[in-house]
Amino acid sequence: MNYKISHVVRTGRRHQAEGIPCQDQIHVCREGGVVCAALADGAGSRASSHIGAACVTAAVAALACEEFEGWWAQEDRKLAARILRRCLEELEGQPYPVYELASTLLFFAADGAGRYLSGHLGDGVQVRVTSEGAEVFSPPENGEFENETFFLTDVDALDHFRLCRGRLAGRGSLLLMSDGMGESLYERRTGTPAHACSTIARWLWEGEETVISRALEENTERLFAPRSADDLSLVVIDWNDGSEREA
Repeated sequence: MNYKISHVVRTGRRHQAEGIPCQDQIHVCREGGVVCAALADGAGSRASSHIGAACVTAAVAALACEEFEGWWAQEDRKLAARILRRCLEELEGQPYPVYELASTLLFFAADGAGRYLSGHLGDGVQVRVTSEGAEVFSPPENGEFENETFFLTDVDALDHFRLCRGRLAGRGSLLLMSDGMGESLYERRTGTPAHACSTIARWLWEGEETVISRALEENTERLFAPRSADDLSLVVIDWNDGSEREA
């Protein structure tokens, strides 16, 4: 199985105006035949959440590559508990209160045989695109109100942490996005992906990673940033087992 990964992170208009660091963070790791991309959106009300988001994305991406075989062998809830525990251990090693480091988390890890593990906590969105079209792979989860969600540091985080596993085949893409990017690429009212998700996936099917990352940056600045005051982040992961011809 061959993989390509492109991504973009942009500080939102509100944070730019207030001088607040971007609270969305992305980390990509490739090691030992495994690829992993992790995305986290720091809690808007927590002063150091951008540090927590950077910490957990780096930790999860590295651990997924190092421990993929062990992760694959574990039952879902035990694996979710292990991932959460390791994230908290990383946060507890920071010189800030853990409460201030809160973030959501999305990740996707896969090996050369096409086995994948996907994790999701919070109000981000995962969209899968194949030749048959786009579908929501993992929807956002909000709290009692639309602007509330669940974080890694919550006492009930395990109850809201979703894990999915399976085997990839053919050609397709997975888009991981924060809620800010979701304002452009996810139709919250209908719970369906925007048409642009398929367009973006096809860019990576046909293009090189660095070129598509630049295209994502340009389109985020021109098209998506005006639609949201929030930070914007997006990861696009393409897989191809060689059974389908290049588009």
